[in-house]
Amino acid sequence: MTKPLLACGLLLLASMPATAQKCAAIDITMLNKGFAHVAPWRVMSGGPGQCSFTTRHSSVNLGFSHMVMQSREAADASTAQMREAVAPTSAIEPMLSLGDNGFTYQPKKPNGQVDRTSMFFSGHRGTLTVSGYLNLKEPITPDQRILAGNLIASTLGAASSPKALAKESNCRYLDAGLVKRLLPSGDMATIVPDANNCIVSAGNSVITVAVSNDKRGFGDAERILKNEGCSVDTLSSLGKGAGISYRCRSGNPRAEVVVVNGSRWLRILYAPPAEPTAGEREALVELARFAATK
Repeated sequence: MTKPLLACGLLLLASMPATAQKCAAIDITMLNKGFAHVAPWRVMSGGPGQCSFTTRHSSVNLGFSHMVMQSREAADASTAQMREAVAPTSAIEPMLSLGDNGFTYQPKKPNGQVDRTSMFFSGHRGTLTVSGYLNLKEPITPDQRILAGNLIASTLGAASSPKALAKESNCRYLDAGLVKRLLPSGDMATIVPDANNCIVSAGNSVITVAVSNDKRGFGDAERILKNEGCSVDTLSSLGKGAGISYRCRSGNPRAEVVVVNGSRWLRILYAPPAEPTAGEREALVELARFAATK
């Protein structure tokens, strides 16, 4: 996964609704004990490969997300790319608990000073990469850095469990053959933060799936897409509330299929480096047809 796609994936994760209130990977009592001065902590969201926590102060938070790569070499390259991307604008320190190439970084402010209240974590074990963060109101101490790093590193135990890796990389809404048509080359990377959201990428292309409950109808979805400057075609073969957007005048090249069935919204986005071809849009529609049955 390239650096821009990794950033895209993390932004998507950050915008996903908090559909779960438990985190199996990190015991919240460890946060309440280790960061007692800002306790109590609560779970904002949790799933097989991601969790986020906050306190009564929304600016105080901690979280992590996993990405399953095709190979250990690809995971190592992804971590190295992340380090290369943040090096010019951050203060970096190694953190071996996150793997041989694991590290933490703190971004610099416009004046060049390091923001000591925010810290990000990056590393991998086997094919499983992890990205994490800690934000406090006061400067993060060395002990707090180690505690947060150890909590985030502890989630990498999933790397040695085939069952856990499968849970974090298998998206029921994606058909492998159709995904291969849209992502024909490059190392595949997958994020499955919960049962209703998936992100898969290869090379410079990414596919995202989001299923949600929404009382608005397809007319609202169509207006949203057109407001983004996109051409929108209805897809009667997928039902009365279905359509595809493409040739958008703003943002990155992309095509998106939206299927509205009652209060269930299914959105599948395909973002390649260039405007999706007619064949790619056809494959995306077929992928939506598959996902709509799940």
